[in-house]
Amino acid sequence: MLKKLLLSTGLMSVMVPTMAFAADDATPAQLQGAIDAVWVMLAAILVIFMQAGFALLEAGSTRMKNAGHVAGKTVLTFGLCAIAFWAIGFGFAFGDGNSFFGTTGFFVDGTEEQAKAAFGSLSASDVPISIKFLFQLAFAGVSLAIAWGGFAERGKLPVYFIFGILFTVVIYPIVAHWVWGGGWLSKIGMQDFAGSTVVHLQGATAALVATLLLKPRIGKYNKDKTPNLIPGHNQVLSVLGVIILWIGWFGFNPGSTLSAMGDGFFGYIALTTNLAAPRRAQ
Repeated sequence: MLKKLLLSTGLMSVMVPTMAFAADDATPAQLQGAIDAVWVMLAAILVIFMQAGFALLEAGSTRMKNAGHVAGKTVLTFGLCAIAFWAIGFGFAFGDGNSFFGTTGFFVDGTEEQAKAAFGSLSASDVPISIKFLFQLAFAGVSLAIAWGGFAERGKLPVYFIFGILFTVVIYPIVAHWVWGGGWLSKIGMQDFAGSTVVHLQGATAALVATLLLKPRIGKYNKDKTPNLIPGHNQVLSVLGVIILWIGWFGFNPGSTLSAMGDGFFGYIALTTNLAAPRRAQ
């Protein structure tokens, strides 16, 4: 144990001066790029962690017999979402193309060569393309998770897989390109800072369509059309899910600045986000 402690202390004594020397040699632009990259990476992690919030919220708000199904599909569909968005969706959303969809940048390799050649719409920020991809993947995953609210206790597992892939490859990326990827809506002046339309409206619309197509949950109505109350089975899980979503929002909104530098604008957005949360909860 003592040897390990001495070894760790020795390594730190070597690394700290080296890191300080590297910081001294770095230009202001390089330091800003590094800080921005770490900030956006942290924001992406917070937004991805919102998947846990959605899983707990949905599982607690549904019947116990469906809780495992509801929570399990969150992990499975986000995994499918990650692969589909990496292969095709990100290119459709942010690749250079026409006013309706991108035609370049498929199968993201994380190199700056591909970023310069295929992702002109993301060139305003110097954050590495690999981190930009993770941040946008987190957004796509949240939009899909919002849609799952309309599927809860209504769809079988294959429905989640099929719709999840279609949503991530076609539906979400196309609208994202219209607004964020240089598409026709951005050309007429539309702005969407943190996804109120691209992420949330799309997810809510998909949830509404799913609700209409899949019909009421089994047991919701009696034969005489009178409704039955179907309460959730665990309010504690639902509340814990909401708290996790609350924390995740600090990555969602402030992270959309793509920078931690400047006049602290991301801090103002974080303050506004936190003030909005209790107001929504009332």
